[in-house]
Amino acid sequence: MAVPQVDKKMLGELEAMGFPTTRSIRALHFSGNSNLESAVNWLLEHESDPDIDRLPLIPQEIPIECGDTSNEVRNDIQGMRDPVQEQKPEERTETGRHNETSQLERELNADEQEEEDRKRILALYKQKRDEEGRARGQKRNQLQDDQRERIRASKDLMEAKRTLEENQRKRMMESRIADQEEVKRARERIRQRIADDRAERRRRLGLPQENPAAASVAIITPTKVKPVERIVTSEQLRDCLRTLKKNHKDDSARVTRAYQTLLKIIANIVKNPAEEKFRRIRLSNPIFMDRVGNLQGGVEFLELCGFQRLSASGYLVMPRDRADMALLNAAGVEIASAMENPYFGLLSK
Repeated sequence: MAVPQVDKKMLGELEAMGFPTTRSIRALHFSGNSNLESAVNWLLEHESDPDIDRLPLIPQEIPIECGDTSNEVRNDIQGMRDPVQEQKPEERTETGRHNETSQLERELNADEQEEEDRKRILALYKQKRDEEGRARGQKRNQLQDDQRERIRASKDLMEAKRTLEENQRKRMMESRIADQEEVKRARERIRQRIADDRAERRRRLGLPQENPAAASVAIITPTKVKPVERIVTSEQLRDCLRTLKKNHKDDSARVTRAYQTLLKIIANIVKNPAEEKFRRIRLSNPIFMDRVGNLQGGVEFLELCGFQRLSASGYLVMPRDRADMALLNAAGVEIASAMENPYFGLLSK
């Protein structure tokens, strides 16, 4: 086996274009050594072949000696030579000049055609490289846009969590202050009750009052105590969503639809907090029952977000003063996180 012989000039031009020598020899061999355009087209079509960098091998030609030429062949050759020898010297000279001129014209035309083919091949090669560069640029820009979007979403999530934690701290402080006020009022009531009992015993025993001013019943002005709101944490919201998914893990489509419905309810309230129709849900609504109501954890999640169940009217209602935007935003973040994570609720015990 031997490496096939190829056109050295075309091989040099392919190497000048940047193609490796092995690939250039392979392309010229399989394209028939015809022209540069065929070789470049073959390279572009087979650049992903596993053996593209392997030299082609062909059986080596072995010369076979033949015997003497037969008389018939010898006579035919002599017959072809006789008419040529019979031509006059002037005719042979004219014919030779004409043949030389035709050969020169063919060579010039072949050179021009080869130059045009080379330019066209270079243009095609440059066009393909430009297209690949544009494709790489588009992919790089897409990756950069995706990274910026992920960074923006991460910042929004961190901001929502920070707002939720800040609101939780405020509610805890308000609850602690209210508890302290209630303890203080309870102590005052106990002291007043002790003083009243002491005065009653002295009266029954006929003893004089110790201090008439102190015996007078102090009037305690009732003050309106702000009710202690229930503190809802992100972990409680996630637990509710995990319960919903674990109880219906065999029907992922239904869980996804429930998450989408909950997210739509929360988003409507955040966008239109003053609209009562978004803060009022009829429990007997067949669509709501099919998507959320019949799934364990769906109604509980809405109650954590601020909805109240009115048994008399059969509605879930969120009062305007209980629409906590920070809590609703945190709930929306938790739902979106549960929808994006395919393993949400499946790995926890």
